[in-house]
Amino acid sequence: SKMYTLRVEGKKDTKRAKGVKRNIIARMINFDDYTYCLREEIETSRCRSYIRFKLHEVYTVFETKIALSPYDGK
Repeated sequence: SKMYTLRVEGKKDTKRAKGVKRNIIARMINFDDYTYCLREEIETSRCRSYIRFKLHEVYTVFETKIALSPYDGK
């Protein structure tokens, strides 16, 4: 997946991961997770829950996605 992180002295870390919600990246993934993923070649997955509406019914959905992957998917 497409992912990157930048660490600049005196500023907050910039973190991006395509296909992963911003709040998951902000709260659950840090700079060391990116470096560990690339150096050890290990995929990292994260769980999230959200509310879904379908035909006037309310559902809570739990989803596990690959958040960080060292392999190029394309």
